[in-house]
Amino acid sequence: MPLTYIEQPPFAPWLGFCEALFACDTVALYDDVPYTDGGYQNRNRIKPADGVRWLTVPVTRAPGQLIRDTPIAPGFDPDSLLRTIRLAYARTPHVDEALHVLEPVLGAGHTWLADLNIDLLTQITAALGAPARLQPTSELRIDETDRTQRLASICAATGADTLWAGSGTRTYLDTTALAEHGVRVRWNGYAERHPVYVQAWNRQGFVPHLSVIDAVSTLGWAGTAALLRTGLDAYLQQTAQTEAAA
Repeated sequence: MPLTYIEQPPFAPWLGFCEALFACDTVALYDDVPYTDGGYQNRNRIKPADGVRWLTVPVTRAPGQLIRDTPIAPGFDPDSLLRTIRLAYARTPHVDEALHVLEPVLGAGHTWLADLNIDLLTQITAALGAPARLQPTSELRIDETDRTQRLASICAATGADTLWAGSGTRTYLDTTALAEHGVRVRWNGYAERHPVYVQAWNRQGFVPHLSVIDAVSTLGWAGTAALLRTGLDAYLQQTAQTEAAA
């Protein structure tokens, strides 16, 4: 049952995206759709001593601009962003391990946001030891404008018959239409089963849905990979038992 996960390429993604790197054969990076403000393509959250804050890569916007055509703003200061991470996680045991992966990418001088994100996602995938193949959808040259047909075509182009889908897509994903195109949907439900792990600044309480930087700073890349694999194995076992009993 080959699986594909489809998401706009995020910056420093959360653990739900990282789990898909273990669950799926292919993670399709949806870079040929319009860039929208307020998403996770150019920002994500970390947890410093004074509470959750955003890490942001500034971009230059134009009407109708695709993610792949979105330039990083000239004022982007990667050194400042890296200092923010180091200060936020200075007391964690693995902050240097996290920065070892982040620094070369952020300092590489990327002009385009998608290039930065795909480079970073490639390095994160390798650091986690995850098996998924990353596939920018712009390279697939799919022309369909209908959303469901487009998703089905991405699955077909990546050799998948199953879409690994987040709970947030339940309100708009047309599973009946996808089935007509030969694609079944497997809900991953990660938001509802987000793991609790040791975080910096425990007095704030545990905060879910942060960038993977948060987990790696306290657990390391190997520890974060183990956390993801353990949760995924338990979920797949549970869903297999549920399906068998149905």
